[in-house]
Amino acid sequence: MAHRKHTGPPLIFAAVVLISCYAEAQTPKLKIKTKNSLPLEEQRKEQMERLAKQYDLKKYTITRDILIERGAINHSHPVLTLNLRFLDNDDLALSAYVHEQAHWLLTDRFRMDNPALFDDLHRTFPNLEIRVPEGDGELRSSYFHIAVCMLEWHAMEELVVPERARKVIEWKQRDHYKAIYSVVLDQREQVESILNRHGVNW
Repeated sequence: MAHRKHTGPPLIFAAVVLISCYAEAQTPKLKIKTKNSLPLEEQRKEQMERLAKQYDLKKYTITRDILIERGAINHSHPVLTLNLRFLDNDDLALSAYVHEQAHWLLTDRFRMDNPALFDDLHRTFPNLEIRVPEGDGELRSSYFHIAVCMLEWHAMEELVVPERARKVIEWKQRDHYKAIYSVVLDQREQVESILNRHGVNW
C-alpha cells in the first residue's frame, strides 16, 4: 500500500522560515529627530523614513540615531547628522546616509585596523590633494575618506542599479571631495584591493 506524502507541515515551516528571513532583513527602526522642527527638516525626515521602507538598509545601518539639521554639514559623530540637501534627489539623499554610516563602520568595527589602513592608503596614493574642495582639509581623514567613499559606492550599487550608483559618485566628484572621489573612480581596483587586504567591508 502506497504511503501518502504529507507536504503540509514542511511547506508551512518553509513559509515561516522565509517570512522570518524577510522580516529580519528589513531596515531597523530609525530614531530620526529634527533639530528645530522646521517644515523642511520634517520633510527630510519623512524622506529618510520613506527610503528606509523602500530599501533594505539593515546592512548599511550601524547607528540608528539620526539628526536632521538645517545648515549643518553632514557628519557622522557623535550623532549622524544630515542637512537639507537632496530633498529633490532620493539617490543623493540615500548616498549621504550610507556615506555617514560608512564612517561609523570604520570607527565601530575596524578601529583597530585604522592605523594600518591609513598607512596603506597614504603609501599607495602619496600625492592626494587634501585642501577643500579636493579633500576635507585634514590629512588622515582625507585618506580615510577614500575608504568611506568606496564603501558608499559599494552600498549604492547594491541598493540601486550600478548605473545610478556611478552617476551619484560622478556627481559628487564634481561637487566636493573632488580628489578623493577621483581616486575612487579612476583607481577603483587599487582601492578595493586595499580594503580587501584589511578586511574592510559592510
